[in-house]
Amino acid sequence: MTQLIFKMKKLGLFGLSFLIVGNLLVTPMVYVSAEDENSSSGSNEQSEEQKKAQEALLEKAKKQREIKIKAAEELREKAKNERSTSRENYKKLLEEAKTAKEDKKLEKSRELAKELAEGRLEVLKKLQSGEHTKNCRAAAKAEAVTAINAVITRLEKDQAEAITLQTVDSIRTKISDDIIGKNHVYIALLPAVRGMCRADKTTDLVEDKLATIVTRLKADGLDTTKLEALLADTKAKAQSAYTAYKKIANNPGTTTYKADLAAAKAALKEAKTSLSAARDEIDLLKETVSDDSTSPSSP
Repeated sequence: MTQLIFKMKKLGLFGLSFLIVGNLLVTPMVYVSAEDENSSSGSNEQSEEQKKAQEALLEKAKKQREIKIKAAEELREKAKNERSTSRENYKKLLEEAKTAKEDKKLEKSRELAKELAEGRLEVLKKLQSGEHTKNCRAAAKAEAVTAINAVITRLEKDQAEAITLQTVDSIRTKISDDIIGKNHVYIALLPAVRGMCRADKTTDLVEDKLATIVTRLKADGLDTTKLEALLADTKAKAQSAYTAYKKIANNPGTTTYKADLAAAKAALKEAKTSLSAARDEIDLLKETVSDDSTSPSSP
């Protein structure tokens, strides 16, 4: 009987020991599970913060683009109004030159030639000072200014020659063939310079900001092959557009300026299309990163 009691006590102690050991083994697992849950919660909170930060950056960039678009529209409207005013003045001077008495026709024709040249020179000096080239990078701006300066030099020469001519017909020829014909300031040079800057800005975006995004996405382990191909295509087409616009700026009096401008504009439009596709691809890749960060970790 005594032995039986002893055995039962022994078994009881063993069972108690087993229970204690079992609890000790289970407790760390509970702690680990709790830590995993806390870690997952912290990761989700961090992901939400990152998402909000990205949304804030996108909203800021959107507002900046809207401000730039508005400023460009205002600049174009201002230039349009100035051209309209100048056109009215030129019409008035032309009418005066046509209807003037014979002894005044030469004087009025010289005055018309001078004003036509002066109005274009005024626009070009604004271009020269950076009103239309402020968004160009240094190298592109230098090339645009070189083209502008060439036209300024030519116009100043034409203006000086026009006021020394001795017949009305020779002044009219000077106006149509040289002052207007060789320069095409409003219809060729201005659009070409603006196009150069837009194309250069697109190239800059690919080489700077978007290249940084590609590097970041690669660091996250994502496949950026498609994105890089789209950006390479964007850059190539933007550079092609830049070259086409630059050619027009350097020779705005060419008889093919309309077709040349259309080709340059088409190349820039293609670059914008590729850029838009690249932005969509970036958004998809960022969503992949976001989905991975918010998905629950495996047990």
